[in-house]
Amino acid sequence: MEVLPIEESVELVDKYPSVVDRYFTRQYVMGQQKDDICLLFHSNKICVVTLAKTHIILKDDKSIKSVNFKVSKNVDRTENKVKGKGKRGGQIVEENSILCIIQCEDGSEYPIKAGVKGKLVEVNENLIANPELLKTKTETNGYIAVVVQRLGDRKNDPNYVSQEEYDDMNFE
Repeated sequence: MEVLPIEESVELVDKYPSVVDRYFTRQYVMGQQKDDICLLFHSNKICVVTLAKTHIILKDDKSIKSVNFKVSKNVDRTENKVKGKGKRGGQIVEENSILCIIQCEDGSEYPIKAGVKGKLVEVNENLIANPELLKTKTETNGYIAVVVQRLGDRKNDPNYVSQEEYDDMNFE
């Protein structure tokens, strides 16, 4: 009787869902300028902001030059310092608050909006050194920011598009 290594003795037929698929609900904010974003909602009121696969940067395969979290003369998202259980010190953001500005090699710039109300807990400073993460690992290491929703705010805003509705859209 031949002895097989354990990984070869079991036939896996199911594709196991990723961490994002298991623990987060995707909702999309469709932009007027093809600047769509994906919001990953967790049951604990955390929302991770990422680019949607239909964002013009990903769709047109633009080369990203830089990600700038200094969104205005007085607002630098990297200076956001959060402390404690209540997330004191976190910057308050609205749906239209700009989290960062993505600059492409062709000179185009794309402001990325929060898409959700809440407190900005963290921005992904890794994007400053490695902006291509936005394209290569969009929902994991390439996330843009983490926002904690206020109590009472809903994740099923009428402006959001569910995963099913998003998949049914014809983007060609």
